[in-house]
Amino acid sequence: MNYDRPAISGIAIAMWFIFFFPIGIILLAVRLWKHRDLSYQKVIDWKNAGATFLVIFFPFMISFFINLSAGRPMEYWVMVWVILLDLIPGIYMLWKSGQRRKQLFARYDHYRHLVLVQGVTSIQTLAETTNQRPAVVANDLQRLIYLGVFQDAFIDMYSMSIVFNQWVPADSMVNVNVTVSGGTFVPQQSRPQPQTSKTVECPGCGSSALLKPGESKACPYCDSPLAYPQHG
Repeated sequence: MNYDRPAISGIAIAMWFIFFFPIGIILLAVRLWKHRDLSYQKVIDWKNAGATFLVIFFPFMISFFINLSAGRPMEYWVMVWVILLDLIPGIYMLWKSGQRRKQLFARYDHYRHLVLVQGVTSIQTLAETTNQRPAVVANDLQRLIYLGVFQDAFIDMYSMSIVFNQWVPADSMVNVNVTVSGGTFVPQQSRPQPQTSKTVECPGCGSSALLKPGESKACPYCDSPLAYPQHG
C-alpha cells in the first residue's frame, strides 16, 4: 500500500465536481471519511482545499479588473463577499496545512524517540503519550515503516504494538535525523546493520576459526584464546 496516495484522487473529485456536481460532493465526503485516521493525508486535504479556494478566487479577481478597465465596474459588495468567503478561507486552509505538517513531523520524531530510544512499542501507550487516537498512531507508525524510519518492522494489530523482526538495543541505535524535503519526511540514517561472523586467524598456530559477534573461544588446534575483533 502506498501511504502517500489518497483514498480518492483529487483530480477525479474535481472532474466529478465540475461535470456531475452532487457526485463530486459525495466523493469528497467519502475521501475525508477515509482519511479520518490518516494524519499525512489530512494535511494534504487541508492544502488541496486551500488551493481550490484560491483557484476559484482568481477568476473573480481577473473578471473584476477586466470590467473595471472597460468602464463596467462590478458591485464592490460582490468582491467583498468573494474575499470573505473565498480568499480568506483559502489562505487560512493553506496556513492550517503548514501548521499541521510541522506538528506531524514533530510527532514523527517523537515516535522515533519513544520507540527506538525508550523502547515503547505499545500503540496504546504511544497514543496516550502523544494524545492521539490508537488508530491514528497505528497509521502514523505504518507510514514511518513505509518511509524506512522503522526498518524490518510491522504493526501487530492483535497485540496493538510495533514489532521488530530483529530488535536492536536502544544504546546501539543510530540517531535518525529527519529533514523536510518538498514536504516529505526523509530519514537521513537508519538502524545499524547487524554484525556478521568473521574469520579470525589464530596467533599461536596460524589456523583460522569462524567467530560470531562477541564470541570468544579457544583454538581447536593449540588452545590459544581467540576473540571476535572489535574493529575492522
